[in-house]
Amino acid sequence: MDLRRLRYFVAIQETGSFSQAASRLHIVQSALSTQIQKLEASLGVQLFVRDAQGVRPTAAGARLLVHARDILDRVAAAERDVKVHGQAEGGVVRIGIPSSISRMLTVPLLKAVEAARPRLTLQVVEVLTAELESMLLQDKLDIALLMVAGEPSGSFESQHLRNEPLYLVGHPDAAHDWPDRVPIAALDRTDLILPTTRHGVRQVLAREAAQQGLRLRIKHELDSIPRTVQLIAGGAGASVMLVSSFVEEWRAGLVAARLLVDLRTPVTLRQATARGATHPAVAELRRLIRETAQRLTADGTWPDGTKGPGRNAFGQDGLKVKPDTASTPP
Repeated sequence: MDLRRLRYFVAIQETGSFSQAASRLHIVQSALSTQIQKLEASLGVQLFVRDAQGVRPTAAGARLLVHARDILDRVAAAERDVKVHGQAEGGVVRIGIPSSISRMLTVPLLKAVEAARPRLTLQVVEVLTAELESMLLQDKLDIALLMVAGEPSGSFESQHLRNEPLYLVGHPDAAHDWPDRVPIAALDRTDLILPTTRHGVRQVLAREAAQQGLRLRIKHELDSIPRTVQLIAGGAGASVMLVSSFVEEWRAGLVAARLLVDLRTPVTLRQATARGATHPAVAELRRLIRETAQRLTADGTWPDGTKGPGRNAFGQDGLKVKPDTASTPP
């Protein structure tokens, strides 16, 4: 046995599919199958059975899974411990943040780390949630912040940080007739600029549309969040977005936003930790992430959709908006 084959074996067990495991591991399925065949040959047993429901472990495969997870956990812990031993106040922690929330969280988090642990260095990776999950499972990250629709994956330990509402975002002139809270059924009357199906928000909308029998009117597909907001501010269309993607333009009155309601699958932000990330600095960073997210939510900087429509000196939900703007946060 070697560690690579054990990692491949565990990925198949967790996904229940050779094809999904290959996608997670970023290798071709034929190479994955070859490595599993070699593992089976070295052990002299069959590890998987294929049937109509997919792939399931044999009795020998189930026993190996217990050992494989323990071995990989110990190896990851040993690697991390050796790398950062004796650097209790310093060291390097690798964190992955989804592109959709990086604009809101990254700078405040770095400032919080600098104030609390000035010798701690963060390596920040900004990609899609699906890629962050893969990197976490491959021990390429210590912590990953994940946008989760519905129940979280059981592949790693995770902690709820906050709910993430979705907003219908458009030009202020176009939003005059929008209600304060927009039912998702109204999207079939709106031309939308949406990201491609690689993105979590698009996947949530597609699932909701299928469940509620809606047809999304997609005008353009665009993966760039800044360019999408730029198009909306220019009056080129509307989109469904997380508030962190457009909050600065919302404050400036360049876009209008309404809370999207009637979603059947809630979206949450969770922080997940790699199994081998045992250094004290990781625990400290988890605390700073949680406290930073709570502070930004509590002071209205990062709305979570829980406050009512009442106005205050800062605009609704505590967001500063121009007094003469056509839209205030719901």
